[in-house]
Amino acid sequence: MSEKNKQTAKASTPSLTKRAGGGTASSPDKRAASGSASSAEAVKRLLSSPLVWWLLVLFALAAAGITLVRLESETLLRAQELNLWLPTGLYWKTMMQYPGGAASWLATYLTQYFFYPWLGTGILCALWLIICLLLAWTYRLKGPWIALTLLVPMALLAAFTQTGYWIYYQKLQGHLFVPTVGVLFAVLCLCVQRLLDMTLPAKATRWTQHAWMALVCCVGYPFFGAWALGATALLALYSFAASASDSDFPIRRGLAALLLALILIAAVPQIYYQRLFEMTERTYVYVAALPSMRYGKDSFEQYRLPYYAIILAFLLITAVRVAEGFPSARRLKPWAKNLIVLALLALAVIGVQQAWYRDVNFQKELAMNRAVEECDWERVLTYARDGSSDVKPTRQIVLYKNLALFRLGRAGDEMFHYPEGATPQNVPWRVHMTQVGGKLIYYHYGKENFCYRWCMEDGVEFGWKAETLKFMARTSLLNREWVVARKYLDLLKKTTFHRPWAEHYEKLLANPDAFDLSKLEASVQAGKPLMEERDMKEFAPIMHLMTYPDRLDGDNTLIEMYLLQTFARGNGDDPLFQEMTLICALYMKDIDIFWPRFMKYATMHPNERMPRHYQEAAYLYGHLENKVDISHMPFDQQVRDTYDRFMKFNTQCGPMTDEQKAVAFYPQFGDTFYYFYFLVRNQKTN
Repeated sequence: MSEKNKQTAKASTPSLTKRAGGGTASSPDKRAASGSASSAEAVKRLLSSPLVWWLLVLFALAAAGITLVRLESETLLRAQELNLWLPTGLYWKTMMQYPGGAASWLATYLTQYFFYPWLGTGILCALWLIICLLLAWTYRLKGPWIALTLLVPMALLAAFTQTGYWIYYQKLQGHLFVPTVGVLFAVLCLCVQRLLDMTLPAKATRWTQHAWMALVCCVGYPFFGAWALGATALLALYSFAASASDSDFPIRRGLAALLLALILIAAVPQIYYQRLFEMTERTYVYVAALPSMRYGKDSFEQYRLPYYAIILAFLLITAVRVAEGFPSARRLKPWAKNLIVLALLALAVIGVQQAWYRDVNFQKELAMNRAVEECDWERVLTYARDGSSDVKPTRQIVLYKNLALFRLGRAGDEMFHYPEGATPQNVPWRVHMTQVGGKLIYYHYGKENFCYRWCMEDGVEFGWKAETLKFMARTSLLNREWVVARKYLDLLKKTTFHRPWAEHYEKLLANPDAFDLSKLEASVQAGKPLMEERDMKEFAPIMHLMTYPDRLDGDNTLIEMYLLQTFARGNGDDPLFQEMTLICALYMKDIDIFWPRFMKYATMHPNERMPRHYQEAAYLYGHLENKVDISHMPFDQQVRDTYDRFMKFNTQCGPMTDEQKAVAFYPQFGDTFYYFYFLVRNQKTN
């Protein structure tokens, strides 16, 4: 022992004795300081533990899944209806006609599990967890850096939740799952590269890296499209990161990998375009299997931001891998690492919130669409009543509401009890009802040929869907085209979740008389109906509305205007059809069309009470033009009194503009035809 150490030890002896005897060192303040230091050390050890950060990853993914199911169940259900996966060789060949066909094939297979929203979401989150695990292993992430792997799933979540009305306009099959499938493919390619680096001699890694990169690009491109190109770029970055952080790995090898990747990415798509994918546009070959954010000639760059975020997330993870190879980064304080990671995650959460598409009318359209499909008309009206009063409905919501009231036989008394509106869909392009809900509306209004026509056009333009096949099967049944109906039902029987639906409607093929309205009604009167009650509820009213003469016409994509004009100018002896003509005449505010429809309705229902809104229209028109003598018509006293109060209030509000009157009159008269006739103006139809 050196002299200095001996003196130090000697000097320390009395103090140790003093502590032992007098307890000076064990005073409360010093014990508290010692305990505080121990707690701080424990927290530091805890935050540096991989287990804590993996728990954070699990919690974040679980929270994302729960939020998706809670807020987007209707979107998920609609997405699987607008999806089709068939276990046939022809389906596989069809998907592989374009680069990235395997990614779409896998994505459509997974999308069908949104038939149960919790199941599809669980699969989605499980794939995201696998991506996080593989990224952490491939890039050797430790401590708080593990949580950086969350940046990739959060970018994928943003791409998923921004979809909104794109679910109707995306031509890429399985577009909701394709980004996850593509990223998982790229990460698996990285894992294979690391396995090769671990198992092969150091001298062989240079050639194996280049060979594996070329194999991924050349073989992977037909199956995964642009995602194979992205995997090639990631492999080059991985090699460059290894060369930059490892002194035994020359930097020139990393640069050579980057150069090779650029050559492959530029050349391989062009070669495949010339040899295999001639049907693909030349400009599309570099973005094949990526969701297109174009509508017509317009491109919407804001929807590509989550995909840029995916690239940025991989760059950040690569940068961390490179930085960890330098001593200066290793000396970074643990609290600084924690702060960096938490700040990046907070920014990612904000980004997801900003990208998440939230629109009251969109969610209401989805919910009402499902209720109409299930013929649950009361639920349709519940959705029509719900929501903020300051958010005007879209025309599709109004049409669903009108259809429900008609099916319940309450249109004449309640059709103006709900908010009217023509709010455009909250997207930067024009949404056509023909693509969104028009097929369902045409189907229930008896316009089966138009329903079939738009199904065919959508199938050619956007790809075939389970919903499309269902409409085509049912319209074929109603048109008594049994062979055609069986063709579509056989296709649906091959799907995973729609087989029971197809088998139910297949039973109707054995009983063609059920689609003859006169025979169906006779069977009901005899107590032996040809259909089950649920089928009667769906088909019978449609067959009543199909009692119109055959003629060649067109809708010019204006569904509501076409229905109003064709029904209002129609004529027939079926009570339901005739009432629909009267309802449409009311909506068109055409007095000359109204009176013949009103008189015929009164003749066909001689001993029944005339619905309120029909009375209001007749009472108003009788006073406006005096062409029809209404003095002997038995109007309800409430109809008369409401008209008198309306006109008196109108005199009191004389100086007001129509917009001001619309607000002032609504509390008292918003549920009357008087209000609709005078104050609901310039309302666009779709």
